[in-house]
Amino acid sequence: MIFETLAPILLLITVGSVLAHLRFLGRDFISDLNKLVFWVTLPALIFVGVAQIGHAGGQTAKLIAALSASTIVVLALGWLAGRFLKLSGAGVGTLAQGAFRGNLAYIGIPVLAYAFADLSAVARSEEMATALLVMTSMTAIFNVLAVLALQGAQQKLGAGSATMIARSLATNPLIIACAAGLAFTFAGLRLPVFLSRTLETLGASAVPVALLCIGGSLATITLKGRRTAIIAAAVLKVFAAPLLAWIFCRLAGIEGPDLRIALVLSACPTAVASFVMAGRLSGDEALASGSIALSTVLSAASLALALWLS
Repeated sequence: MIFETLAPILLLITVGSVLAHLRFLGRDFISDLNKLVFWVTLPALIFVGVAQIGHAGGQTAKLIAALSASTIVVLALGWLAGRFLKLSGAGVGTLAQGAFRGNLAYIGIPVLAYAFADLSAVARSEEMATALLVMTSMTAIFNVLAVLALQGAQQKLGAGSATMIARSLATNPLIIACAAGLAFTFAGLRLPVFLSRTLETLGASAVPVALLCIGGSLATITLKGRRTAIIAAAVLKVFAAPLLAWIFCRLAGIEGPDLRIALVLSACPTAVASFVMAGRLSGDEALASGSIALSTVLSAASLALALWLS
C-alpha cells in the first residue's frame, strides 16, 4: 500500500523534473502552471471537497490543535538551530520557516488522496473533507508564523507585519475556497449539477498538475549556501515535525485515518512558498531553495514512514 500510494507521486514529480531538464516545460510555462494550480484548480478541489463531497470528522479541531502545537515546537527548534550555527538574522528566520512550513497542498493532499482510495465512498469523503480543512487551517497558521519568524529574527516586527499577515490571509485562494465551502455547507445550499461537475473536473486536475509543477520547480533549484543549515532545516521538517505531530496526536487520543492525516501533512517537504516569502522579507534565499530541494528528496522516506506508522 505504501509503494502504491507514493509511487505515482514520485513518478509524476520525476516526469515534471525530466520535462523541465529537457526544456519541454519552460520556466515561464511552469510558473503559469503553478498559478493555475494555486488560483484555480486547488481552490476548486477544496471548495467542492468542503461544500459537497462530505462533512469533516469529529476530531478536526483536535488535529489542528495537535499540528499547531508541533509546528510551534519545530519553529522554536529551527530558531535554536540557526542561533547554534551562528547564522545571521535572515538565516535564522529562513531556517525556522523551512523547518515548519510544509508543502501541504501540492504534496500532502495528493498523498492522502491515494492513501484513502481504498476506503468506502462515505469514509473517503469524510477523511478528505477533514484533510482539506486541516490543510487550509495550517496554511493560514504557516502564513502568520512565516512573517513572525522572518521579520522577528531580523527585529523588523511592527505594524507593517500585522498588515502583511492580514493581507496574506485575506488574499490566499486556498483559505478563501475553504471559507466559501464552509459557508455553502452551513447555508444548506447545493450547486447546480453542471457547475458541480465543472468544479469537480477542475479539482481532479489539481493533483497531477501540482506534482508536475513540483518536479519542474525542483529542476531549477540548487543546493547553494551553507550546507549544514540546509541539512538542519530539511531534517527538522521531514523527521522532527512528524515525530512531534505523532507525540501530540497520541496525547490528544487521535488514531486511525485522522492520525494518518496528521502524520502525512507533517511529513511533507518544505513548501516552495517559503522561497517566495524569504525573498519578499529579505531572508536567505539560497538557504530557502536548498532546504526545499533536500527536504523534497528526503520526504520519500518520511512519507513512507508516516503511512507505515498510521
